[in-house]
Parts: sequence; structure tokens; C-alpha cells
Amino acid sequence: MRLLDRLLLREFLGPFAACLIAFLLCMVVYDLYDNIQDFLRARVSLGVIARYYGMLMPAWLVQIMPITLLLALLYVLSNMSKHGELTAMRAGGLWLGRLMLPFFVLGLLASGAAMAASLLWAPRAFQSSKDLFDEETRTASKPEERVKGVTYRDVRGNRFWVVSVLDPREERASDIEIVQSDDQKGNQIRISAASGVYRNGFWTFENVILYDYRLPPSDPASLRKEAAYEARDFTESPKHLVARSRKPKRIPTDELWENLRYASRLPPKLAAIYRCEFHGRLAYPLACLVVIFIGVPFGVIGQRRSAFLAVVNALLVFFGYMLATQVLLVLGQSGRIPALVATWLPNLIFTLAGLWRGRALQ
Repeated sequence: MRLLDRLLLREFLGPFAACLIAFLLCMVVYDLYDNIQDFLRARVSLGVIARYYGMLMPAWLVQIMPITLLLALLYVLSNMSKHGELTAMRAGGLWLGRLMLPFFVLGLLASGAAMAASLLWAPRAFQSSKDLFDEETRTASKPEERVKGVTYRDVRGNRFWVVSVLDPREERASDIEIVQSDDQKGNQIRISAASGVYRNGFWTFENVILYDYRLPPSDPASLRKEAAYEARDFTESPKHLVARSRKPKRIPTDELWENLRYASRLPPKLAAIYRCEFHGRLAYPLACLVVIFIGVPFGVIGQRRSAFLAVVNALLVFFGYMLATQVLLVLGQSGRIPALVATWLPNLIFTLAGLWRGRALQ
């Protein structure tokens, strides 16, 4: 490694570590603000709280790494530009791309580390921390409330549940989709119901559209509407569904991939959510590299230009990137656009925009 590379990285690591610690502390304070009453009510020890937040660190690092890299990069580049160091280096015959090579390598390494965490550790971190939280605060838990967005895979019964709203106290659910499969993963029945009630150990669905894949499509009975449908084999209680359901971000990647193998047999809503979650675990970590393409053109400024405005402009572009990521993700999860487009398009657009702006610096 050249002396120049070591100099740039040494200047970078200090602000990077400071930003990383600051963002992690902010995440802890924000989460603690939401959960402090539960911790106090259950008299959770400091050791358990520390363990809880330690479990969440891998998942949080994936979330905050891009903005941490961007802020540290902007600080270093704007500071060196302000004091004429980058100008002197370029005047000595060094190409700007070569000067920035250590940062691009660092962004690539950070993307790889974030992707490994996103695929391997973050889902288990979310689930393990939730299990620990539920275990420690169970005796002081709040009365059961309505739960939104319940997804549940019953392996033994070969059923996939997607429930928009579930009320464990009233034992009712609304906007329900269920796919019943056989042992060979072939669809047998699909139920779309406006609502459902759990009574006497089974579910009764209301305003139902029933798809019976065991019958030929030409058979009128293969698609029928019923005001009420008793599913006596569906014995999963609302409390069971809430306890066993997992948000997509808590599903291990290998299990998520296994579900996607049968995506054509899943309810469309669940399939779209799973696809976006899987591709998001690959695409979002690359934001660590995208922010390098955003930060370099804004961080390298002339001595007469305002470093503050350059940083503000870069942050606005980054927040635009995050906004585009979230908007497209919502569209992808609703099935309006393909998951590949929803998750990868922001990376492509903002990388090309950074390259285009960087041409002016050559």
C-alpha cells in the first residue's frame, strides 16, 4: 500500500469510527425510549438489556453503515479540499480516480461485510432479540392488541397464512389469504376472505372466494363465492398465529429462499413480500458502495466553494436515494412492480448519477 493510501485511510478512519459510535448510540436511545417502560415493569437486569442490544448490533450495522460511510467521506474530502491538499495532489500529476481508489475499495469491502451480515446474521439477530425481549417481559406484557401484517407458514399443515389485521382478544381477523398445499407442495385450496372468526377450535371465514385447484378450471366449482365457509381443519388459534408469525426481516435467508422456490404456489402478496425481502438483502448492502459514488463528487470541492453546502447537497442526494428505495420497495411489496426493479433500480440510478457528476471533476 502506498504512503498516500495510508494517509487517506488514516484521515478517514477517525471520523468513521466517531460517526459509527454516534449512530449506534442513537439507535440504542431510540429503541430504549420505546421499550424502557416494559423493561422497568418487568424489572429486567442491566445485563439482559445489554445482551438484548448486543444481539441487535449486526442488524443495526447494516442499516447505518451507508450513512456512516458517507458522512466520514464528506468530512475527509471537504476538509482536504478546503486546505488545498487534494489540489496539490492533483497538481502533482495524480489522477482523481487514483486518489479516491482507497475509498472505493473500502466501500466495496463494507458492502461485502454488510451483505454477509444482511444474509447470515441480521435476520437471526432480529428474531433472537425479539425472543429475548418477549421472554423477559412476558410477565409484564401489555394486554393483547390487534396485530397487523401477520404471515405464518404452518409446515405440518402445509398452509400459508397472510392476515392484514389479527385481533387475538376478539379472535377475529380481516383481509385473509390462505393457501393449502399437499405434501408435494402442490396447491389444493386457496381461500381469500374479507374476515374470519375463530370459534370452537376452528375458523369460520366470511365473504369468501374459494379456489379449488383439485378441480379442472372448466368446472364451475373450482372458483366459487360463499358468504361463510367453515374450515374445521384450520385449528391454528389467533394466539398461535401471533406467536409463531415472523416478519420477513426475521426469516433466515435459507428459509426465505426455500419459500421462494414455491413462490408460484404462495399467495401473491406473500410472494411479492418475500421476493423484495430476499433481493433487498442483496441490494441494500451495496449502498455502502453507492454512497462512495455520491460522496466523492460532492466532497471534492474548490477552496472557494462552501464545504457546508457541498455536505448538505450530498445528504439531500442520499436522502433522495433512501426515499426512492422505500417508495419502490412499497410498490414491489404490493406487487405493482417486479422485485428486481424495486430493489436494484435505486442503486443503478444513483450510481450512474454519481458517475455523471464526477465527470466534471476530471
